[in-house]
Amino acid sequence: MLVAAGFKTISPKTPEQQQRLQQLQTGQVAQIQKNGRTYYIVADPPRNVVYVGGPTEYQAYQQLRAQRQLAQEQLQTAAVYQDAAMQWDTWGGWGVGWGRMGYAAGVGRVGGVGRF
Repeated sequence: MLVAAGFKTISPKTPEQQQRLQQLQTGQVAQIQKNGRTYYIVADPPRNVVYVGGPTEYQAYQQLRAQRQLAQEQLQTAAVYQDAAMQWDTWGGWGVGWGRMGYAAGVGRVGGVGRF
C-alpha cells in the first residue's frame, strides 16, 4: 500500500544504516525533518527496506487506508445481512401467516378483522 501511495523503497547500504533500520519500529509511520523538509518513513526490517515519502505520499497513504477500511466494513456488513447468515428459515421466513392472504390471526379470513 505504501508503494501504491508513492513511497520509495530504500535499502540500507552501510552497517550504520542497517543498525538504524533495526532500531526503528516495524510498520509504524515516523515523521522526520531533514534539510527543512518533512518526510515520513516506515521501516520493514524483515525485507531490509525503509519506505520514504513526503507529505503528498503520506496523504495518499492515509486515503488508501481509509478506502481499505471502508471496503472491509462494507464487506462485513454485507456478510451480516446475507439471508443465509440471518437464517431466515429458523425464523419461519415469510411463508404462511405473512401478508394479506396469509393465515395470521384475523387477517384475510372471512369473519376476521377487516374483510378483504
